[in-house]
Amino acid sequence: MTRDLSEYVCLDGVYVKEDQVVKMAQNAGSFAVAEHYLCALLAHGLMYGKKEIIDRVNEVRGQYQVLPFAKPEDQGPRDEYGRSRMESVELKVRKAYGQMSEERRHEVMKQCLQLLRMQSDLFSKKNDWLGVMLVVRDRLDGNINQNNFYEYACAITPEDWPEALRIGEHTAKNFSRQLAAEDRMEAYYDMESNPQEKLCDKLWEIIIQAVLTEIP
Repeated sequence: MTRDLSEYVCLDGVYVKEDQVVKMAQNAGSFAVAEHYLCALLAHGLMYGKKEIIDRVNEVRGQYQVLPFAKPEDQGPRDEYGRSRMESVELKVRKAYGQMSEERRHEVMKQCLQLLRMQSDLFSKKNDWLGVMLVVRDRLDGNINQNNFYEYACAITPEDWPEALRIGEHTAKNFSRQLAAEDRMEAYYDMESNPQEKLCDKLWEIIIQAVLTEIP
């Protein structure tokens, strides 16, 4: 029988029940260790729209005498996609990324790409850079697009990245061919058919964890 992944948190590539991850954070002994589990919980809650997760995270933060995250309001102004404009995990990540130096952004993304390959087999060909571009464009930096992605991709490619997976000068020019015409102007999470859906979701999960640990 297929597991309902909405009840399991992806923790270092292993799916663990929510309650167990909370207990692991509670029993970590220090907030520095517990934070790893809490970031995974936040990423899980954001991915599956589980607003109650922030209460569980804040309960553990309180145990370690750390200030709680502000809870986004259910009501309030909405953007064109119907999402709350109030402070949220997604906005925290985008803001934190934007405040990093360019060099630090590149280093964080290098780490995220290495984790992506360590935790999955989703990045297996050059065209998979499309998924990376979509996540960065739609979640982190709206100035990144198909025209300038090659330079960005070169800057975030880990030094030990396999040659066969390094982006080529013409790779990004073929991105639009992978997307249906009706999806080309949509954010990746609003597409009817995103060929990089699994990679996008996994990479975004990794980025959330990586960037949240950068926030003091």
